[in-house]
Amino acid sequence: MKPLVKTVATTAVVLTALAGCASRSSGGSSASNAGAGGDTASSSTPSSPASPSTSASSSGSASNPSDPGTVKYVSPQGVVLEKDGATLATEVNWGGCNDQPQLVVTSQDASKVVVELKTVSHYRVGMMCPDNMRNGEATVKLAAPLASRQVFDGVKNVALSVS
Repeated sequence: MKPLVKTVATTAVVLTALAGCASRSSGGSSASNAGAGGDTASSSTPSSPASPSTSASSSGSASNPSDPGTVKYVSPQGVVLEKDGATLATEVNWGGCNDQPQLVVTSQDASKVVVELKTVSHYRVGMMCPDNMRNGEATVKLAAPLASRQVFDGVKNVALSVS
Protein backbone atom coordinates (compact mmCIF):
# COMPACT_ATOMS: atom_id res chain seq x y z
CA MET A 1 0.00 0.00 0.00
CA LYS A 2 2.79 2.45 0.82
CA PRO A 3 4.44 2.17 -2.65
CA LEU A 4 1.09 3.02 -4.26
CA VAL A 5 0.69 6.18 -2.12
CA LYS A 6 4.27 7.18 -2.91
CA THR A 7 3.66 6.74 -6.66
CA VAL A 8 0.45 8.79 -6.58
CA ALA A 9 2.15 11.58 -4.61
CA THR A 10 5.13 11.65 -6.98
CA THR A 11 2.81 11.78 -10.00
CA ALA A 12 0.89 14.70 -8.47
CA VAL A 13 4.12 16.64 -7.89
CA VAL A 14 5.29 16.05 -11.46
CA LEU A 15 1.93 17.08 -12.94
CA THR A 16 1.87 20.24 -10.83
CA ALA A 17 5.36 21.18 -12.00
CA LEU A 18 4.44 20.58 -15.64
CA ALA A 19 1.29 22.68 -15.30
CA GLY A 20 3.34 25.53 -13.85
CA CYS A 21 5.83 25.36 -16.72
CA ALA A 22 3.04 25.30 -19.30
CA SER A 23 1.41 28.43 -17.87
CA ARG A 24 4.73 30.32 -18.06
CA SER A 25 5.37 29.45 -21.69
CA SER A 26 5.19 32.28 -24.21
CA GLY A 27 1.95 31.05 -25.73
CA GLY A 28 0.27 30.20 -22.45
CA SER A 29 -2.78 28.00 -22.33
CA SER A 30 -6.25 29.14 -23.24
CA ALA A 31 -7.51 27.95 -19.87
CA SER A 32 -5.09 30.19 -17.98
CA ASN A 33 -5.91 33.19 -20.15
CA ALA A 34 -9.63 32.64 -19.72
CA GLY A 35 -9.24 32.27 -15.97
CA ALA A 36 -7.27 35.49 -15.67
CA GLY A 37 -9.52 37.69 -17.73
CA GLY A 38 -12.92 36.12 -17.13
CA ASP A 39 -13.90 37.96 -13.95
CA THR A 40 -12.26 41.25 -14.86
CA ALA A 41 -13.63 41.36 -18.40
CA SER A 42 -17.19 40.74 -17.27
CA SER A 43 -16.99 43.52 -14.69
CA SER A 44 -15.67 46.05 -17.18
CA THR A 45 -18.16 45.37 -19.98
CA PRO A 46 -21.17 47.11 -18.42
CA SER A 47 -19.21 50.26 -17.59
CA SER A 48 -18.43 51.08 -21.20
CA PRO A 49 -20.76 49.41 -23.70
CA ALA A 50 -19.91 51.89 -26.45
CA SER A 51 -16.17 51.23 -26.25
CA PRO A 52 -15.03 47.98 -27.89
CA SER A 53 -12.18 46.23 -26.11
CA THR A 54 -10.70 44.88 -29.34
CA SER A 55 -9.71 48.30 -30.63
CA ALA A 56 -8.09 49.05 -27.29
CA SER A 57 -5.66 46.17 -27.64
CA SER A 58 -3.71 47.41 -30.64
CA SER A 59 -0.95 48.89 -28.48
CA GLY A 60 0.34 45.47 -27.35
CA SER A 61 2.63 44.98 -24.40
CA ALA A 62 6.25 44.42 -23.64
CA SER A 63 5.57 40.97 -22.16
CA ASN A 64 3.62 39.45 -25.08
CA PRO A 65 2.63 41.65 -28.03
CA SER A 66 0.08 39.10 -29.30
CA ASP A 67 -1.80 39.13 -25.95
CA PRO A 68 -4.45 41.88 -26.10
CA GLY A 69 -4.78 42.04 -22.33
CA THR A 70 -7.78 42.80 -20.16
CA VAL A 71 -9.24 46.25 -20.76
CA LYS A 72 -11.03 48.12 -17.97
CA TYR A 73 -12.42 51.63 -17.90
CA VAL A 74 -12.11 53.46 -14.57
CA SER A 75 -12.77 56.95 -13.27
CA PRO A 76 -9.99 59.54 -13.54
CA GLN A 77 -8.96 60.90 -10.12
CA GLY A 78 -8.86 64.51 -11.28
CA VAL A 79 -8.68 66.38 -14.56
CA VAL A 80 -6.54 69.39 -15.41
CA LEU A 81 -7.01 71.67 -18.43
CA GLU A 82 -3.68 72.43 -20.11
CA LYS A 83 -2.75 75.97 -21.20
CA ASP A 84 -3.86 75.40 -24.80
CA GLY A 85 -7.48 75.08 -23.59
CA ALA A 86 -8.11 71.91 -25.59
CA THR A 87 -6.00 69.27 -23.79
CA LEU A 88 -7.15 67.44 -20.66
CA ALA A 89 -4.64 65.67 -18.40
CA THR A 90 -4.70 63.44 -15.33
CA GLU A 91 -2.03 61.80 -13.18
CA VAL A 92 -1.76 58.01 -13.56
CA ASN A 93 0.06 55.13 -11.83
CA TRP A 94 0.63 51.64 -13.23
CA GLY A 95 2.54 48.49 -12.40
CA GLY A 96 4.60 45.79 -14.09
CA CYS A 97 1.86 43.86 -15.92
CA ASN A 98 -0.06 46.95 -17.02
CA ASP A 99 0.27 49.37 -19.92
CA GLN A 100 0.29 53.09 -19.13
CA PRO A 101 -3.35 54.17 -18.66
CA GLN A 102 -4.86 56.40 -21.35
CA LEU A 103 -7.37 59.20 -20.92
CA VAL A 104 -10.15 58.62 -23.45
CA VAL A 105 -12.94 60.93 -24.62
CA THR A 106 -16.03 58.76 -25.10
CA SER A 107 -18.23 61.61 -26.33
CA GLN A 108 -18.28 65.37 -26.63
CA ASP A 109 -20.81 67.91 -27.78
CA ALA A 110 -21.53 71.62 -27.33
CA SER A 111 -22.35 71.30 -23.62
CA LYS A 112 -20.24 68.45 -22.23
CA VAL A 113 -17.20 66.20 -22.61
CA VAL A 114 -17.27 62.63 -21.26
CA VAL A 115 -13.93 61.03 -20.30
CA GLU A 116 -12.78 57.66 -18.93
CA LEU A 117 -9.40 56.24 -17.98
CA LYS A 118 -8.57 53.10 -20.00
CA THR A 119 -6.34 50.54 -18.29
CA VAL A 120 -4.91 47.40 -19.92
CA SER A 121 -3.59 44.53 -17.80
CA HIS A 122 -1.58 41.63 -19.24
CA TYR A 123 -1.61 39.59 -16.03
CA ARG A 124 -2.23 35.85 -16.42
CA VAL A 125 -2.60 33.18 -13.76
CA GLY A 126 0.79 31.66 -13.03
CA MET A 127 2.71 34.66 -14.37
CA MET A 128 4.75 36.92 -12.11
CA CYS A 129 4.64 40.65 -12.79
CA PRO A 130 7.69 42.88 -12.34
CA ASP A 131 7.61 44.68 -9.01
CA ASN A 132 7.84 48.23 -10.27
CA MET A 133 5.46 51.14 -9.97
CA ARG A 134 5.47 53.95 -12.48
CA ASN A 135 3.92 57.40 -12.38
CA GLY A 136 3.04 59.62 -15.29
CA GLU A 137 0.41 61.71 -16.99
CA ALA A 138 -2.33 60.72 -19.42
CA THR A 139 -3.55 63.41 -21.81
CA VAL A 140 -6.18 63.70 -24.50
CA LYS A 141 -6.69 66.44 -27.09
CA LEU A 142 -10.28 67.61 -27.52
CA ALA A 143 -11.79 68.30 -30.94
CA ALA A 144 -12.49 71.89 -29.83
CA PRO A 145 -11.40 73.99 -26.83
CA LEU A 146 -13.21 73.12 -23.59
CA ALA A 147 -14.46 76.71 -23.04
CA SER A 148 -17.64 76.54 -20.88
CA ARG A 149 -18.35 72.84 -21.41
CA GLN A 150 -18.54 70.54 -18.39
CA VAL A 151 -16.37 67.42 -18.07
CA PHE A 152 -18.16 64.24 -16.96
CA ASP A 153 -16.82 60.95 -15.64
CA GLY A 154 -18.13 58.32 -18.07
CA VAL A 155 -17.91 55.49 -15.52
CA LYS A 156 -19.78 57.12 -12.62
CA ASN A 157 -21.73 59.63 -14.75
CA VAL A 158 -20.85 62.56 -12.48
CA ALA A 159 -19.42 65.97 -13.25
CA LEU A 160 -15.67 66.39 -12.65
CA SER A 161 -14.06 69.56 -11.46
CA VAL A 162 -11.46 70.83 -13.92
CA SER A 163 -8.55 72.79 -12.52
